[in-house]
Amino acid sequence: MDENHPTNPTNYYGYTKLAIAQNLHWYSKLKGIHYAALRYFNATGYDKDGKIKGKEKNPTNLSPLVMEVAAGIREQLQVFGNDYNTKDGTCIRDYIHVNDLAIAHLKAMEYIVKENKNMVLNLGTGKGNSVLEVISAAEEVVQKKIKYQIVGRREGYPEELVASSEKARELLGWKAQYSELDIIFNSMKPVYLKPEK
Repeated sequence: MDENHPTNPTNYYGYTKLAIAQNLHWYSKLKGIHYAALRYFNATGYDKDGKIKGKEKNPTNLSPLVMEVAAGIREQLQVFGNDYNTKDGTCIRDYIHVNDLAIAHLKAMEYIVKENKNMVLNLGTGKGNSVLEVISAAEEVVQKKIKYQIVGRREGYPEELVASSEKARELLGWKAQYSELDIIFNSMKPVYLKPEK
């Protein structure tokens, strides 16, 4: 999906993001303040240098839930549907590391100051991973089996969401550097699992 892809949210979360972007547009028009609407796809991971720590409280996103299973905080993970038209039947998403997002934020602020223009940018890797691929990648990193149960689909969740970040490359010179699944889970491992002695 690029920035010109139709914006027609199928769930409340997507609707709130679109509403905020529309408000930013009007606020800019009325007040002359420039903005960047940065559309994350699936933000994940922890600071790769370990400077920012602390487990997410009551997570709803896949990767912290996977790590909670690995750490024994929860018994198993629920996988919402395995009958999608994808390679393994589970949803595909574009997972983007928080460090990559932080870099994009800095570059976007610099762009706004220098160019005095608004921007709407997708931030993703341009490739997707299925839920089962994410679980498998986590198992490789933590060297443990992640127990999961297949349950029914979530209403309003599309089978595949992957970003085109060409515009971010063009305007900001930005490209995801830390968003491979092994890097993502290695950044999370020290927060959830005690290092082996």
